[in-house]
Amino acid sequence: MNLKKVFEPGRIGSLEIKNRLVVSAMSSHLGNPDGTPNEEVTRYLEAKARGGWGLIFTEDLGVTVDAGCDPVVGSLWNDAQIPAWTETVKRVHAAGGLMGAQIYHAGRERTLKAYDSHPVAPSAIKEPTMNYVPRALTVEEIHELVEAFAQCARRAKECGFDCVEIHGAHGYLINQFMSPFSNKRNDDYGGTLINRMRFPLEVIAAVRAQVGPDYPITFRMNTSDGMDGGIEVPEAIVMAKMLEEAGVDALHCSQGTYASKQAIIAPGFIPVMNYSGNAAAIKASVDIPVIAVGRYNDVYMSESMLRDGKADFIAMARASLADPELPNKAKEGRVEEIIHCIGCNQGCTGETAVGNPVNCIANPHTCRETMYDLSPAAEPKKVFIAGAGVSGLAAAYGAAERGHKVTVFEASDEIGGQWLAAATPPGKTEYNALIVNYRNQFKKYGVEVRLNTPLTREIVEVEKPDAVILATGSNPMFLPIPGLDNRDFVKTAVEILRGRTLYGKNVVVVGGGMTGAETAVFLAVQGCNVTIIEMAPEIITDAVAQPKLCLLNDIKKYNIKVHTHTKLTRVGEGAVYAEEYGEPVEFKRIDMVVNAMGVRSNNPLEKELEGCGCKIVVVGDASSTKNGYKNIREGFNAGNGI
Repeated sequence: MNLKKVFEPGRIGSLEIKNRLVVSAMSSHLGNPDGTPNEEVTRYLEAKARGGWGLIFTEDLGVTVDAGCDPVVGSLWNDAQIPAWTETVKRVHAAGGLMGAQIYHAGRERTLKAYDSHPVAPSAIKEPTMNYVPRALTVEEIHELVEAFAQCARRAKECGFDCVEIHGAHGYLINQFMSPFSNKRNDDYGGTLINRMRFPLEVIAAVRAQVGPDYPITFRMNTSDGMDGGIEVPEAIVMAKMLEEAGVDALHCSQGTYASKQAIIAPGFIPVMNYSGNAAAIKASVDIPVIAVGRYNDVYMSESMLRDGKADFIAMARASLADPELPNKAKEGRVEEIIHCIGCNQGCTGETAVGNPVNCIANPHTCRETMYDLSPAAEPKKVFIAGAGVSGLAAAYGAAERGHKVTVFEASDEIGGQWLAAATPPGKTEYNALIVNYRNQFKKYGVEVRLNTPLTREIVEVEKPDAVILATGSNPMFLPIPGLDNRDFVKTAVEILRGRTLYGKNVVVVGGGMTGAETAVFLAVQGCNVTIIEMAPEIITDAVAQPKLCLLNDIKKYNIKVHTHTKLTRVGEGAVYAEEYGEPVEFKRIDMVVNAMGVRSNNPLEKELEGCGCKIVVVGDASSTKNGYKNIREGFNAGNGI
């Protein structure tokens, strides 16, 4: 497919944009405590500008001191913040990019103790994911917030931003007014469609009055809230027409709220281009440009959407994290060099959810533009990597990128390790793209891979590497529970997912972490009757929010039985014995048990290589068991630091 539409110039109001690829707003958690950008934020945005994106939005900027979903996000509520954002915009412009400022108020979608003030909303109705009831805004306060949006837009224009985007999606304050799910008022700001639209329309009018008739205004709207009783496409079409007539220059069509977060930042469990029909419905109903967003992680998907006239621009936010250079590579015919987003959510929302800066499992450089020394090593070294799981592959990449001569030793006949099993369940096929990414990097940097060759002390003594990075991974944990060692009846999750055994019809999965839940869904799709038992009060506590929501939906969809507070006591012949809330329970007529109770570090080489005369570093599960993102990060850090 020729990539021609994505590189056609486009317009939003008076703004001419060099191509149709947009970076939508994402929280970076990189900036200063006062909401202004620092060097990390600026370098992060500059990288996207140099990468060739047509229009880059900031993270959402709070319009008041307490507007953010947490205190770490950016803001532009005070004139004193103008100089810092002005400098960032200048540098992004100098790097060849256009910048849009997204302005917002989180309303009831913020933590209770984020600020001294109590959270506010259109109505005193609890947000499903929060543990408090917000305070309903008074009419006077609504008017004050309209002015706050207007003044924030005025500041954005003064900073030199090329356009301003009013955030009316994702369950934030404006969306809370628009949606019948959250707006239960019966005054001028609720009760009817026009009343629910009054606040956003007043914000648009006030913003337009501040920025003037020719300054581009975009509006991010929900085409679907993804919640029963919320906005759906038919009503969104009516809202889109109202927003167009109110004078916005483009509609940025999104979906989801915090309670349906899997729709906002869709993981691999959500089909690619899943929401394309929503954007197309809005596009067919208005005359202004439409920006589509939601699981466009491949440039060919964007090309197809544009060719079909379903949107005018495509936002590829997470794809820009995986590869800021995506547009340049695509335009230059280097599509195979693009680093692909795999839809895991671990490095992006998984990190920002706990207050850390955004990152990407597929690209360790993302948001680390000021951290790593990527200059060629003054004295290239011979580096051996033991193990070709993802931590070993990341270590090899990190070292080879600096110019070291890297050799990877792998005992099996393939690279990827347990990651290959992780890529097998429904919704995770894109995990294989990570291995493709590493293969491409190895070709680029000349990494040698020796398959069917475990690293030994003898090899080290003969070939004399300067450094050895041990990434020998982990093995399934088998606790001393009677019957659990019956390997004809008890299988591991890896054995199931790698096709190394046939499946029983009636299966008990022991362990309700992400691995156990994914394996259970995989078996259910294969037609098995599956039961999960888990000692903890709930399952999938080790997953990021979006994949967890998707897995819980699949567990319900496939009628997988879940027993929490349940401890395995014995595995018998065709039966599983346990204690549920301390009471004996028996699962009868079972054909297979899957052990998904975790893993233990496998690190036999560290002791074997003692005194070998080279630097030894242990990474990944071989060091301590952890998730894929942390293993990759640890591996890359070790390789880069050689």
